[in-house]
Amino acid sequence: MKKTSVGLAVILVLASGLLGNGLNLNGFGARAASMGGAFVGLADDFTAVFWNPAGLALMKNGTVGLTGDFLLPASRYTLSSSFGMETKNRAYPAGLLGFFLPIGDRAVVGLGAYTLSGLGVDWNNTGFETALAYPTPPTFFTPPLENYIWRSFIGSVTLAPSVAVRITDRILLGMTFNLNYGFFQMDQWGTSALLPTKPPTLVNLGQQSLDIKGWGYGATFGLLVKPCDRMSFGVSYRTQSNMKLGGTMKIENIGLLELPDSSDTDLDVPSPTWLAGGVAVKPIDRLTVTFDLQWTNWAKLGTLNLVFADPLWAASMAGKSALALDWKNRLQVRAGLEYTLGDFAVRAGYYNDPAPAPAETMNVLIPSFSYDSVTAGFGYSKGRFTVDFGLEYLIGQKRRVLDGVMPGVYEMKIWVPMLSLSYGF
Repeated sequence: MKKTSVGLAVILVLASGLLGNGLNLNGFGARAASMGGAFVGLADDFTAVFWNPAGLALMKNGTVGLTGDFLLPASRYTLSSSFGMETKNRAYPAGLLGFFLPIGDRAVVGLGAYTLSGLGVDWNNTGFETALAYPTPPTFFTPPLENYIWRSFIGSVTLAPSVAVRITDRILLGMTFNLNYGFFQMDQWGTSALLPTKPPTLVNLGQQSLDIKGWGYGATFGLLVKPCDRMSFGVSYRTQSNMKLGGTMKIENIGLLELPDSSDTDLDVPSPTWLAGGVAVKPIDRLTVTFDLQWTNWAKLGTLNLVFADPLWAASMAGKSALALDWKNRLQVRAGLEYTLGDFAVRAGYYNDPAPAPAETMNVLIPSFSYDSVTAGFGYSKGRFTVDFGLEYLIGQKRRVLDGVMPGVYEMKIWVPMLSLSYGF
């Protein structure tokens, strides 16, 4: 057991670095997102269940709505002048579904479901393991190095029963109870372990796979104030949700270290607090201008600990399955506008989203970039039917990491087409 413990010193360096909260999606609804996600102070359609549940109280009719987002990331990682790789072309779906019904003159109840967080990467591996192990030749490992799968898929789905009330015609309150289901799937090379045999054996641990999922709960509270017909203010607060995830970790060649090839694995991950405030103004009849500040308590993702049920895994990896992510709290600045032309509307927006992860914890399987995002879209309403289309382009700032878990140069761009449909009855 002593020699095995020494050999596993690096086994979780990459794996545990991935276990944050994924990337919180920047909002839902083609209309809201086309306005840069600056919607907390407006919140006047069914996507208010996400942005500011107080806005649901504005509904005069029953409403059913559906919005779909498709994240299309393109990322490149450069380790050195002789090695670089790009992600495969994949789409990561997200969305929101809502059903809301007025009760009496002042209350609205309903149910929303949305993907609070979710993203992933799937790398086209052209010899990443050999590049990481350089200058050690692949044949020095037992068994020799191969090209393994480097892929992650992170997500969180929220079910949100909702209630909103008009306290007065100018003051609205809303609340949702958030039942969250989270999942994390990750595949990568399990790195290597050095056994102190004579001569020493450099064990290639092979493919490593982590598949965990579980539940958490929280709430969202919202306030919307309309001092006059041309202006409104909003505040929204989403509480922390402690996600308890469980599943399995497998390591292909760990049997060479006289350990079982898999272990049941648990992890507690906090989905961080979110606080946002916004204002919406109509300077002229057909134009609405919005502005938001949205703050996320990413610092809650401090140290994360994988817990292994198998006693041999637990003993061998004692002290090596914890990681200080050192994520930082971040403030997003958002702005948007909407101009109506009869049944049509055109929209545009911008927001800045700083990266929560420092360079020291950056790696290829979790995207953490500072983004500048530009958005645009249009909508059409006829009677009680509305359709909206939006397009978002997130420009990730290039990150040059000199020290840390995985040095290199990281680049990311994301296109997000969006479509929303809603019907009042």
